[in-house]
Amino acid sequence: MSKLIVSANSIDMLNKLIDMDIDGIIISIKDMAVNDCFYLNVDELKKIDFKEKEVFVSLNKLMHNNDLDKLRDIMNELKDMDVKIMFYDMAVYNIAKELDIVNKLVIFQDHLNASTLSNKFYYDLGIDTSYIANDITMDELLNIKKNSKSKIMFLGYGYQPIFYSRRYLISNYLDFINEEKDDGNYKIISDTGRYYPICEEKYGTTIYTDKVINLINELDKLDIIDYIVLRSNMIDETEYIEMVNKFIKRDKVEDTYVGFLNTKTIYQVK
Repeated sequence: MSKLIVSANSIDMLNKLIDMDIDGIIISIKDMAVNDCFYLNVDELKKIDFKEKEVFVSLNKLMHNNDLDKLRDIMNELKDMDVKIMFYDMAVYNIAKELDIVNKLVIFQDHLNASTLSNKFYYDLGIDTSYIANDITMDELLNIKKNSKSKIMFLGYGYQPIFYSRRYLISNYLDFINEEKDDGNYKIISDTGRYYPICEEKYGTTIYTDKVINLINELDKLDIIDYIVLRSNMIDETEYIEMVNKFIKRDKVEDTYVGFLNTKTIYQVK
């Protein structure tokens, strides 16, 4: 049976989730991660009693030269902690090799990791856990798991990032049209009339799926997947905790959005 991995939007919410019957928590590290709304530094992380839950630390930012010293210091602190490190940039892998902690790594590259061969490549580097992109079907996901030695993570609930830019796209646009930026929620309207949440933070701007992905009705089919991830970013705390409880009980719900899970994407070369 898949393990349930959650995230939080605040320290109070984190403490509530730790007391629930979940298996692990994702914590994004301040200045070293993106696509989240709640970040901790390592000192804050050390003070939390996770009550034997698995802890996944996200360092998924694109790294720059001026990040490397701080990144190395953070990873050196994580070296002796019972955590796994989720990463995007291969700078994290290179530092992990220096520190002999490659076994702590989880490859976490959103849309890039979506095949058996990519998993084999990372597994051969010593990375034994892979976060698989949500751009594939159920059959493709299960085929990756059946033909891979890696532990597999997959998004089961939450908004999926579909575009990221290091630029401040909202601020730049509002400056262009001479409007002030406020603390409200912004959305992109497509030519089909669909609204996509867009979030600008310290290290860039992300556009997300227009709907919350929810695979709760597919859990029986996904049981061979090692970790099902429930992401809380941009979701109301009460709504999220209620859904986590439903995942724990494996309740069925109506009108779920499953992304590409049952829809094969066909590319035609002209």
